[in-house]
Amino acid sequence: MTVKKVEMKVDINCGKCKNQIMQAVTELEGVNQVVLDEEKSLLTVVGTMDPICIAEQLRKIKQKPVVVNIGPPKSPEAKKEEKKPECCKPCLPYYNNTCDLPYYYNTRDMVSVSTYDNGSGCTIV
Repeated sequence: MTVKKVEMKVDINCGKCKNQIMQAVTELEGVNQVVLDEEKSLLTVVGTMDPICIAEQLRKIKQKPVVVNIGPPKSPEAKKEEKKPECCKPCLPYYNNTCDLPYYYNTRDMVSVSTYDNGSGCTIV
């Protein structure tokens, strides 16, 4: 069986409802991950289980599940790509005196402080 992500709308009225939902779904075979969003009343289950079995388990505890989405889960690689921030300026190579390998830095990361009248000071990288 293939791994799938199932999203269902459920009724969450109290902490007892939440516990019953979590317990009912985690008992199913093939469940890898369960997330319950109380604000949106959305249950997300990831695994190789049958979505019909999830609905049946929820009906046993007097829930009226509504299927919102069934599809493949996002891959971990896709999440990593989304988290990468985009720089506003490209990084420039910096060669230090100890080796010929470039060290890349962003021009925003450099601070120059002048403390003397003749203009000499220090540069913090």
